[in-house]
Formats: sequence, C-alpha cells, structure tokens
Amino acid sequence: MSCTRFILFAASTALLLSWSLIVVAQETEPTQRTIPEFYEGLRATGAGSSHVALATGTDAIYQNPAGVARAPMYVVDGAFSFTPQGAILSAGAADSKLNPQFAGAIAYNYFFGHSDHDNLSGHDVRGVLAVPVVPERVSIGVGVRYLRITDTDLPEIEDEDGNTSQILFSGFSVDAGIVIRAADILHLGLTAQNFPDRCSNNPDCQGATPTRISGGFGLGDETAFMASGEATLDLTSGDTPMVDFGVGAEYMIAGVIPIRAGFERRAFLDRNMLSVGAGWRSEQAGIDFSYRHDLQLPREFGYVAGGFSVYF
Repeated sequence: MSCTRFILFAASTALLLSWSLIVVAQETEPTQRTIPEFYEGLRATGAGSSHVALATGTDAIYQNPAGVARAPMYVVDGAFSFTPQGAILSAGAADSKLNPQFAGAIAYNYFFGHSDHDNLSGHDVRGVLAVPVVPERVSIGVGVRYLRITDTDLPEIEDEDGNTSQILFSGFSVDAGIVIRAADILHLGLTAQNFPDRCSNNPDCQGATPTRISGGFGLGDETAFMASGEATLDLTSGDTPMVDFGVGAEYMIAGVIPIRAGFERRAFLDRNMLSVGAGWRSEQAGIDFSYRHDLQLPREFGYVAGGFSVYF
C-alpha cells in the first residue's frame, strides 16, 4: 500500500511540474513589483499554498481561520523566511485543546527588506477565534490582522504630536472562513481574506494585501497521502477581478516524514511558483522546510523558509 501511495505522489509531482512549465510557456514577460512579502505558513507553501481546506494550528492563521479549530492541539512555533525582497521572522501559538468549545491563535511577523528593497520594513500581527460547530467535522473562524509597513523612500510625515513617520500603509483587516470534513477522505474549505484591502487605492503597494475569496479541497489520508487544490478570486489587485490557483500533494513516509510538492499561480504579480517541502513530525515536536521558485525567473534564487513546532 505504501508503494502505491508513493507512486501516486511521484505521478502528482510530475504532473504539477509539466503543467507549470506549460503555463509558463504561455505567459508573457513577467512584471515584477516591489511590494512587501508576508509569511503564509510552512506546510502550505511547500504544497502550492493550496491548504484552505487542510490548514491546522498556526498555519490556519494564514490560510483559513476556521482551521484553527479543525483538530485538537496546542502548538507554539517559530519560522524564518528568506525572499527576493527581504526576510521574515515569524512566531505563533494556537490552542484548540484547553476549551473544546473554542479555539484561538495569535501570530507576529516582522518583515525587513534587503538589497534594492531595504527601504521596506513592517509588522504583521494576527489573531484568530474559531468554533468547532461539529467537532472534527465542521468549524468556522474569524481572524483580525493589523499591518504596519514603513518605506524609507517616502517623505517623512509629521503627526500632531511632532512625531515623524514614513508609513506605506497601516490598519486593520478581517478574515473569515469555514472548513468541512465532508467524508473521511474529503475536506472542503472556503475563506475570505483582507476585508478591506488597505492598498487597493495605493499604487505603491497595490497587490500586497488583496481582498480574496478562496475555495479548495483536500483529498486523501493526512497520515499517508493527501492531494489539495485551491482557486482564489482576487477582487482588488487589478481593475477587474483576477483568478489565482494552487495545487499540491503531501506524502508521509513512515508517518513521520512529510514530503510535499505543488504549483501556485498569482495573476496580478505574474508569478508561477513551483514549490517543494519536507519535514519531520513527532507527538511532541516537528520541523518543516519549504522552497518556492518563480519559474518566470529561473536563474534567481527563490523563496525559502524553515521553522519548528512544539506540541503540548
């Protein structure tokens, strides 16, 4: 049985790679934008950011807030991400065990740019409250996000107290979502993110925090082999709505070593991202790594992230 699952994973990976190369071959020249990058969770980014139906723990803060209540756990984690624009330090905690009626999570991310993007830095603070409406079957959740991004290339602005700042954008937004375990091997998810979009009318950061509606599925056994897919409607990055999508797969070796692969398309940024990931799991701790490569820029180093998790 394990051999069959591995063959399925290998076939899925080959299909993803072939499909992504075809998509890239049909694209025009990429249009790269200098905007801040944000952490999206390690497990998801290794599998095409396609976990709107599968995310749990702190990954759910970024993928779908309802996922925080999807499975009982208490986890604390940290991560470091390196992107072509800069680096991100991340920390988070999620609890769905202390009170079985509610689940909560918090996360903090600090972004700082490098090289041509060293003018950018910022803070990304998030909180989630979720409810298992039907435990381990249906959960709903809502998240609140505060962003404050500074751009030292902007002119200084003085407030009424005499303090100066160079804020690119700041403010609060709201996420909401639902996840459904429709069958033992079928998971469904729907989420709306970034209401309102703080950059929709700002050409300096347009596309950084789009209002998005995403729906997706997970098919398989999370202790063995899982395939996932997600489609997203980006409502605010462009003059008209745009469609993004992601597909991925995860195969568990001996129940403790996950390996992942995926493909992700971001229309507004004209990015076609091939992703891979791996990790290690035990009942007490885990580590994860992911790498995403923009196939439009084959000679440039991509997006790499690594982190740890501790379970209680």
